[in-house]
Amino acid sequence: MLKKEGRIDDTFIQNIMKWRHTSGFSVHNGMRISRDDKDGQEALAQYIIRSPFSLEKITYKAETGMVIYKSKMTHGKNKSNFRIFNAGEFIAAICQHIPDKSFQLSRYFGWYSNRSRGERRKEAGQQADTQDSTPVPEEIEVLDVSTYKPRGIPAKSWRECIKKVWEVDPLECSKCHAEMKIISFITEQEVIRRILEHLNLWLKKPANSNRDPPELKPDQVVRETVYGEPFDDGWPGADDDLLLDEVYPD
Repeated sequence: MLKKEGRIDDTFIQNIMKWRHTSGFSVHNGMRISRDDKDGQEALAQYIIRSPFSLEKITYKAETGMVIYKSKMTHGKNKSNFRIFNAGEFIAAICQHIPDKSFQLSRYFGWYSNRSRGERRKEAGQQADTQDSTPVPEEIEVLDVSTYKPRGIPAKSWRECIKKVWEVDPLECSKCHAEMKIISFITEQEVIRRILEHLNLWLKKPANSNRDPPELKPDQVVRETVYGEPFDDGWPGADDDLLLDEVYPD
């Protein structure tokens, strides 16, 4: 099929046929595992996410405090199938295989992918809304859904909010207009100040910015008489056309 679609050629097919497993695939379904076969299920699950080390290959010598890690076969340029560590070295070797926080170890495709699961949840929600809108016959019992909590609407990301309010993409480079990637978040005030000063974006506070407004002397207040057209709004004194206002000098 792949050859017919032009994805592979005869040379590539010949290379695959020279492999140890000539089928070209790494999936074998020749042995069925029953639901009661716990050992078989555990052995199969070990191939889903393989641990970097095996407990069966670890041997600890209490009298010497040494750890021996032995495999059945060698890998790469290693000529021996075992290594000897002391306690500290063995712990350090294991810690190197600890993944970073939020590091993706498993990827799901097809039916189990995030997109497929999201579409199924969306369709289930639409079907539930359609069923709720249909008239309920009298013989069907109406369930109490007062305690039902609907799914929360996901909040918009900070990037979308800035683009909507300021009409500017914060992750777009102002020079080449390419999309930028966030490397880290800087929260230290001193580091932020030095970066802004280097870019000439730091606004220095004026020396006399805390100065109080000037005080006005009584003789600087000017009283000005302003006349306006009389307007009867129904309140007492509406006929008065004299308004007194205080005018301050510029």
